[in-house]
Amino acid sequence: MTPPRMFHAFAKINLGLEVLGKRPDGYHDVRTVLQTISLFDTLEVAPAPEALSLECSDPGIPSGEENIVMKAAVILRNAAKIRAGAKLRLTKRIPSQAGLGGGSSDGAIALLALSKLWNIVPDRETIVSLAEKLGSDVPFFLYGGTALAAGRGEEVYPLPDIPANHLVIAWPSSGMATKEAYRILDEKLTAPRDAHRIQDIAGEVVSGRLTRKALFNRFEEVAALSGNASESASVAKALVAAGAARALMAGSGSAWAGFFPGREAAQAGAVEMAHHGFTAAAAVTLDRKA
Repeated sequence: MTPPRMFHAFAKINLGLEVLGKRPDGYHDVRTVLQTISLFDTLEVAPAPEALSLECSDPGIPSGEENIVMKAAVILRNAAKIRAGAKLRLTKRIPSQAGLGGGSSDGAIALLALSKLWNIVPDRETIVSLAEKLGSDVPFFLYGGTALAAGRGEEVYPLPDIPANHLVIAWPSSGMATKEAYRILDEKLTAPRDAHRIQDIAGEVVSGRLTRKALFNRFEEVAALSGNASESASVAKALVAAGAARALMAGSGSAWAGFFPGREAAQAGAVEMAHHGFTAAAAVTLDRKA
């Protein structure tokens, strides 16, 4: 029996995130600087005659055809016009509804892992096109590292990787669905915004002088208006109290990333967050080679 092959699906944070407005197609026009981090899910893949099956460690996540990993398997198999099967096992560590891109990363790694399992060698344009069909954030995870994203988030422009930053990722007990976060934000979008702050962040990344002062996330305004505003604010305050130089919301929430001066400080910060009653994990930013 062929042993399963194991792949890591890394989470992300947004070093900057601006929502410019709602598009005619119903999506939102965003500008964001994305960054992969060392928190990851694990996808195991093994060959099977023809059937596709998925086992997920989180019973709250469906493992049928609605799971993004299964969707990735189906669209890849259809695009390659093959009938090969696969046995898949997904071990979740990235929390859901946290803004960390766990589902999108799982979808991207499924495309890459199954391409190797089935000996498919799609060109970059094809694999990116398939990723776009799975979701707006999925193409970014084919690149990783530090990148600028535009449009719905599917337009990805790799940037020079930033130096390693040590983080504590922490999240409240209740998540924030992306759809709900955008609904609340829409109520505040009384006029079109511009992307100058994202341009500033990208410029600092390119120059090698990214400052934590430049980091921002428009969805922090949403957190202050949401039903779990008090708990979300408590996470951010606890990170700063634990030694973070900056607390930044991840994606559309509800997780926060605290920036710490080093690995030991981040590990101690994660322990401190647990004492405050929050789930937390020490992490580090990753370059594109990870």
